[in-house]
Amino acid sequence: MKSKIILFIITVFQLQTNAQFLEDEKNKDITIKGLDFLYNQQFDQANEVLNSVKIAYPQHPVKFLLNAIELQWENVPIDKNPEVLKKYISELNKCILASKSIYNIPKYKKEATFFLLAAHGFIALSKNYQKEYFEAASEAKKAHNFFNEGKKYKNENPEFLFASGLYNFYRVQYPESHPMVKPIMMFFEDGNKKLGLQELENSFKKSIFSRTEAALYLVNINIKYESNFKKSLAYSNILNSKYPNNYIFKIKHIESLLLNNEYEEALKLNDQLKSRKDKVSQLSNLVFEAYAEEHTGKNLQSAFINYAKALKIPHDDRYTKEYHGMAYLGMARIFVKQKEITKAIAFYKECLKIAEYEWVINAAKTELKKIS
Repeated sequence: MKSKIILFIITVFQLQTNAQFLEDEKNKDITIKGLDFLYNQQFDQANEVLNSVKIAYPQHPVKFLLNAIELQWENVPIDKNPEVLKKYISELNKCILASKSIYNIPKYKKEATFFLLAAHGFIALSKNYQKEYFEAASEAKKAHNFFNEGKKYKNENPEFLFASGLYNFYRVQYPESHPMVKPIMMFFEDGNKKLGLQELENSFKKSIFSRTEAALYLVNINIKYESNFKKSLAYSNILNSKYPNNYIFKIKHIESLLLNNEYEEALKLNDQLKSRKDKVSQLSNLVFEAYAEEHTGKNLQSAFINYAKALKIPHDDRYTKEYHGMAYLGMARIFVKQKEITKAIAFYKECLKIAEYEWVINAAKTELKKIS
């Protein structure tokens, strides 16, 4: 028993002496450098740089959060790799435990709140992509008190804007997209989508640690829910320019270019995906090629074939599910032009079963009405 008490005291002492990461400008700068390597998929360089931060903070939540982020980017899509996903969730839970160990110490409460928000948020997102919607909502509920705590820090530390922005936006959007969780959401404080978007934009402008994640969310939100393609392109251009090796950022940039009718530039970048062997790139490449062919009217037959090929590749919920929706929509439109109305109706209905992009859903519903 004495040995356990001594170990506990040593652990708490280590946590306290290493707790002020957000005030440590030197190690914050090192972390940003390491994350830049990570986002650019230069994994060896990222690991080398970030290891120095982990050594400086051996029991701190930042170590475990960095471990989780590394696992996520080194194993895209992580949701398709059960063993790695298990390690990822484990690291996030370690981050939560380490944060809770210092949460009740006034000096470190702000620091602990930031990491608790981040860890619970990543777990909730992972559960969502595994279609465990109740678990996702439950995990978000655990973060709710920390969200309230973090609100009072967001004006003095812009890192809190990211979590606040996500909460305000998805508190409204999530139950709209997943009505089954509405009974649970009544226990959460109200959100504000407009404010959430403003906070995410300010997070991109002002934060350091959360800047890239904020930009990626702004790309996805503006495509998926807001149908604001000009704004999505502004952020995707920044990500693709800064991290040219990151094929996920490149995919989102190509998508944004296509939705803004920038076909020539989109196809030029899309050619870079053809040599990649991963399913995310292959599926995306086929849909983007088909979308450009369909909308420029150059080769509808080729567009149809590429859409069909894309549908034969299993989609990933995090990165390519919506491209299946786009493929069904495109094929339905081509069937309409070919006067094959029965097939068109069937494909519009398949599109509506899978699509979550607001612009895809609206297009499918509107076009289906015209031919039904």
